[in-house]
Amino acid sequence: MDKKERTGEKQVIPWAGGKYGGQLKNNVPHGLGKLLMPDGTKYDGEWIEGKPQGRGILIYAKGAVYRGEFSEGKKHGYGQYVQPDGTIIKGRWNKGKFLDTLESLQKGSAILRNTSGRDVIRIKSLYFTYKSGKGIFDINFNVKNGEVFGFLGPNGAGKTTTIRNLLGFTKPDSGICTINGLNCWKNAAEIQGELGYLPGEMAFFDEMSGIQFFNLIGDLRGKRGNSRRDALIDRFELDPSGRIRRMSKGMKQKLGIVTAFMHDPAVYILDEPTSGLDPLMQNIFVELILEEKERGKTILMSSHNFEETYRTCDRAGIIREGRLVALEDVHSLKSSQRKAYLVTLGRKEDLEHLRSAGLEIGRISKNTVEVYVSGNYDQFISALAGCKVLGIEVATQSLEQVFLKYYGQEASF
Repeated sequence: MDKKERTGEKQVIPWAGGKYGGQLKNNVPHGLGKLLMPDGTKYDGEWIEGKPQGRGILIYAKGAVYRGEFSEGKKHGYGQYVQPDGTIIKGRWNKGKFLDTLESLQKGSAILRNTSGRDVIRIKSLYFTYKSGKGIFDINFNVKNGEVFGFLGPNGAGKTTTIRNLLGFTKPDSGICTINGLNCWKNAAEIQGELGYLPGEMAFFDEMSGIQFFNLIGDLRGKRGNSRRDALIDRFELDPSGRIRRMSKGMKQKLGIVTAFMHDPAVYILDEPTSGLDPLMQNIFVELILEEKERGKTILMSSHNFEETYRTCDRAGIIREGRLVALEDVHSLKSSQRKAYLVTLGRKEDLEHLRSAGLEIGRISKNTVEVYVSGNYDQFISALAGCKVLGIEVATQSLEQVFLKYYGQEASF
């Protein structure tokens, strides 16, 4: 084979009217590379057979920037477009045309269609008991193809125990769990070969560098090519060159995320995936989950972060003391939130007036009273009309507070 035909060979060549520098296959851009056009337009990212394909950054001559997915040389998939005036548009693209904003994706209007497919993860009558008597009891739920399923509960509720059964790490006392029709205990090795798993408590070879760890996992999986891995490293601003034992909690979490996602599996099981990440990296992770969801991936994700659950999940399974106490549509749950109003009153008798109106009263501090409203706004406004109101503040109830009705006030998240 001629030197110019070697897959991955890095060279500088003229291409598409500009100058390309990067990996080649059969003398055309293929792999990672950069293209600079005479007018100043730049593309830096993944290529397949001469066209931008995968993730990349496109910097336009007039100053606009697109960062995201490409297909056949066009913006296609999830991406972020920054206009020259600084306006940011995040969402989904199709063959160069913009389709949906990130906000609409988060609300589920563009994604819930994916949840109507076959069941990929199935758990039926699953029991597993420890010597202490704790465990999981009669767990039943399914996760459909293309669905993101939130698995919620306080510490010790049984989330990780359920996940360990799904991974084949423990054998259930009774019941069954399957992934893509394969028994999780009997076919554990086959399942894990095509699974992306992020444990809640990660263990690494501390004397290795991050890149050495990635190479080891890649070799064990028998996967070739590092373009997706390198794109994820760049995306999460991870420096994998240092020894793992010197990395912070957040850096190790990024290391685990890249390891779980870099082989592009069809199914993900993620146990507390954003633990240790700062708010910026949490947002980047949410964007990654939305992308994978749009690509039809199936994701089971345990979490303590309820805002993260709302932004990414279609449904949530709520577990308490080893038992599944509810299966909820996350978006319906969000819309059912009640609101707390802090009303500052001008007269002492106004408090008794609000109580006699049948409103739900919360905390009382001097002349300020907390009133809960769940759709009964006419009643609330009518009651206020008979009071001297000096001020009103609104505090929307968090999803964590909504879920407390399943746990009781003693729950610790």
